[in-house]
Amino acid sequence: MTPVDAPEAPATRIADPNSEVVRLFGDHGPSLYRFCHSMLGPGDDAEDVVQESFLRLLQHLQASGDRANLRAWLFTVAANGCRDRLRRRKRWVPWLPELDRRTSEPDSAKRDIDGAWTVLRDLAPRDRLLLSLRAQGLSYADMARAADIRPASVGRLLARAVDRWKKKVGA
Repeated sequence: MTPVDAPEAPATRIADPNSEVVRLFGDHGPSLYRFCHSMLGPGDDAEDVVQESFLRLLQHLQASGDRANLRAWLFTVAANGCRDRLRRRKRWVPWLPELDRRTSEPDSAKRDIDGAWTVLRDLAPRDRLLLSLRAQGLSYADMARAADIRPASVGRLLARAVDRWKKKVGA
């Protein structure tokens, strides 16, 4: 009796990560976008999260990460990205002049604003950056990342920038 030659199972071939990501984008990109859009609403955030998810997938595949159920992996990464965006939205409060109780009276506002802009343009770039970031409502931690300075230094540098600005304005 001769043994039956069973066909050998093909060796697990690791596909090119780039082509695999392109294929997965074609297969799952639209549904992933719809998922992100349903969580984040209108705007570009859904597209950004989808792009970030596929970039992370590429990094995951290049690092020989687990390839089991990549669809679930993608949706998990996208869900985490959406939650991060939603958390960031709650923290972000844009500065609006009509809601700012610190604004000056309307009759002197034009003169004050023109003078303030002139003085702001004359400040050192780092002072101008810190004042602008603070006016946008960023936290000290976010300001530190944006200005590439240590978080412990933000308060001191911002206070000095405000002092220099006030001296130039004459306040």
